[in-house]
Amino acid sequence: MQRIGLVDDSVMLRSAIKNVLEASGFEVVLEAGGSAELFEKMEENVPSLILLDVFFPTENGLDILARLKKQYPPVKVLMVTGLKQDSIAEEAKRLGASGVLYKPFDTDDLLNAIKQA
Repeated sequence: MQRIGLVDDSVMLRSAIKNVLEASGFEVVLEAGGSAELFEKMEENVPSLILLDVFFPTENGLDILARLKKQYPPVKVLMVTGLKQDSIAEEAKRLGASGVLYKPFDTDDLLNAIKQA
């Protein structure tokens, strides 16, 4: 079973994704609203896959991705964004993301993206 972390500043989105994942048999082991909370929680519990938003009010998800891959290289990261720009996807892949999931997405899109990651 994949152990999944959710990192998004939207509590409602995290809750919705968590419900879908848990109903599909995944274990959500970590939720965070930004990098400080994420790295604090990862000291105790490291997921195998993290769904990471690209845009936060005070930070950049690509910067968080770079730090994640430096500190926790085996952790897979799936970037989540509502902005379809090739430059974001290319930079995410360059930094080590396993893929990019575009909002809005449905349950099938989410589960397929996780399987591909």
